Amino acid sequence: MLRRLIAKLAVFALAASAAPAAAATAPPPIGEVSIVHESTAAIMGRSLALTLSELPPLEATHVATGWALSPERIRRAAVAEALEWAFPLIPDAVIIEHLSRDPDPAIRAACLRAAWVRRMPEAVARFADDPDPEVRAIAARAR
Repeated sequence: MLRRLIAKLAVFALAASAAPAAAATAPPPIGEVSIVHESTAAIMGRSLALTLSELPPLEATHVATGWALSPERIRRAAVAEALEWAFPLIPDAVIIEHLSRDPDPAIRAACLRAAWVRRMPEAVARFADDPDPEVRAIAARAR
């Protein structure tokens, strides 16, 4: 079962790494690349959430923290999106804390939504001073 779940994640990771390369060949209208990229992260996040919920706790921790520490933006975005779904994950607060300092505001916004879904008011409050105005606006609505 574990091999099947990891194989699913590998397929999603390969698809995600190919999506930006395909988008770079023909310049789309302004903003379209980020929409496609965010959709990929959301799809991967949902799949990752389902996978993590089926893994034993220690293995789920290993996968989630590995993706949160990844140099690949799509993996960090996927784990941030995954945490928006309600399932038990032991280090969720630590991962949200780590990704709340990510340079990408979309990842920080996903972490903020995850903190709200997981009822972590102290984590939500930390986003009130975020450098990105959209993240600050989400934080204001979440409080």
